[in-house]
Amino acid sequence: MEVVPHVQENKDDTGTPTPSLAEATKVAKAAFLGTAIEWYDFYIYASTAALVFGKQFFPEMSDVAATLASFATIAVAFAARPIGGLIFAHFGDRIGRKATLVVSLVLMGVSTMLVGVLPTYATAGAIAPVLLVLLRFVQGAAVGGEWGGAVLMATEFAPHDRRARLSAWPQQGVTAGLALSTAVLLLITLVIPEQTYLDWGWRVPFLSSAALIVVGLVLRLRINESPVFEAGRRKAAAHADPGKVSGLPIVSVVQQARRTTVLATLAYVSVSTTFYVAFIFLLAHATGELEMSKASALTAVLISAGAYSIGLRLSAGTADRHGRRTALLWGLGGAIAAIFPVLALVETGEPVLFTVALVLFAFPVGFAYAPVGVYFAELFPTAIRYSGVTAANQAGSLLGAAVAPFIAVGLYEGIGMYAVGGYVVLVSVISACAVRALGETRHLDLRR
Repeated sequence: MEVVPHVQENKDDTGTPTPSLAEATKVAKAAFLGTAIEWYDFYIYASTAALVFGKQFFPEMSDVAATLASFATIAVAFAARPIGGLIFAHFGDRIGRKATLVVSLVLMGVSTMLVGVLPTYATAGAIAPVLLVLLRFVQGAAVGGEWGGAVLMATEFAPHDRRARLSAWPQQGVTAGLALSTAVLLLITLVIPEQTYLDWGWRVPFLSSAALIVVGLVLRLRINESPVFEAGRRKAAAHADPGKVSGLPIVSVVQQARRTTVLATLAYVSVSTTFYVAFIFLLAHATGELEMSKASALTAVLISAGAYSIGLRLSAGTADRHGRRTALLWGLGGAIAAIFPVLALVETGEPVLFTVALVLFAFPVGFAYAPVGVYFAELFPTAIRYSGVTAANQAGSLLGAAVAPFIAVGLYEGIGMYAVGGYVVLVSVISACAVRALGETRHLDLRR
């Protein structure tokens, strides 16, 4: 594919300074660290739900029913994410990206620490799972506004020819959050007896997040507002132009970019589905039906997170050189090619082969994830970008990740593991068709 020439974006007729590469890199790394901390909190919950919550909050159910109930508490966050995402996106498009990122981090931190002090069913009865669901809802609302804001900050600061690589830093933060949460759970599992872990040890990762939240807040308070957003705000103030956005940016998204939003949603479905099949369903399957030790399964997740990160970094470079669509399609194709060999290795029940399987699957899943942030950002104009990106991301998560563990469990119980593979292939093909329909975006000017 022909490489598109570098597009100059260093001139701003609104008086907003164009950031240097050094400043853009600093913002991208700050977005990475803040995102990693916030998603650490989010994944601590998801991983603990797969390992513990069925026994602690739904003890009167069968093993399968308790697993499904704990997955349901995970899914609550996906119902909350669009609500929180649209609220944060509204203010992100109206008053700025920075403030929304600070608020989302505080909400996530408080709700996560409260999970760490919740009474269990044995102590408080039915009120315990109710409170658990409520706090998971708050977590979902907070993380709903996180991804879009962090990606936009990194993308809108970046020079044109490095957009994908710099926008991939907050994407990498999602993976780092997974790796950090898994490492903490693994350490606790290794040093605390299993019964002690089930009794109270699972609370430690939730409570320890307090220190991380402070670090994240310091980082976020030190960065500047997005220069692209500032340029758009100055231009809007100087011109009462006919392209003025509605008082509700999401209304303008529906009016002006309905087709784009629907296609971007479908493009994201596979990315979110495959991630949760790999790191939630297969983790629960390994420690449940396959009776693999928690330490072995968590070690496999930790190692595969490294493969995911490698795929993500390679894909970001590919997206800058050859296009966002090309990188995304390569990742989706890799997931389709890998899924059935991966499931065959998983079903052996051998920890080493399980690790190999997760590594083989995590690499293409990470490759597909890397260009999503910059791709979605380029699809929407500045005034509705936060709302458009968030709508596509959250709707795609709701159709993909939120239901993926349920569908995977149902297919496995009703048909068998290879039906789960068919599910992954189906959603990947749907996403690939949507990406083809969206076309390439790297030639577009973010300040439009």
